[in-house]
Amino acid sequence: MNIVIGTDIELVKAADELRQAVFINEQGVPKEEIFDGLSFQSVHVVCFDGTLPVATARALKDGNVWRIGLVAVAKSRRGQHLGEKVMEATIDYITKEGGKEIMLVAQEQVRGFYEKLKFAQDGEVTKFESGFVLVPMKYRL
Repeated sequence: MNIVIGTDIELVKAADELRQAVFINEQGVPKEEIFDGLSFQSVHVVCFDGTLPVATARALKDGNVWRIGLVAVAKSRRGQHLGEKVMEATIDYITKEGGKEIMLVAQEQVRGFYEKLKFAQDGEVTKFESGFVLVPMKYRL
């Protein structure tokens, strides 16, 4: 396994390929919510098994706040702690860049995953008619 962090087009394509599989094909999230036009302003963290992207996260600096989003792990690789490894690499990158505040919005079903990584709820939960429940969370430095 190899984790790559960067902004180049090939890394964005690899991350987007995995996001397409997980969020759109598997979970049914609308394409426009995933491909929101922010990918080329973001830093991508991708875990590869050879040339195959198996886990990813995106970090976007928004003023003084870094926002982590679109964290995905290939269905066949879940339970192997790849999400944790990608998140730890993302948090490490942000702190090395001087980041003091890290936020994300988690799906309710993976809230516990983020809590183990020192994130805590920070704001009101949003419930959608589709059944998705999103929890705003902040990293405790």
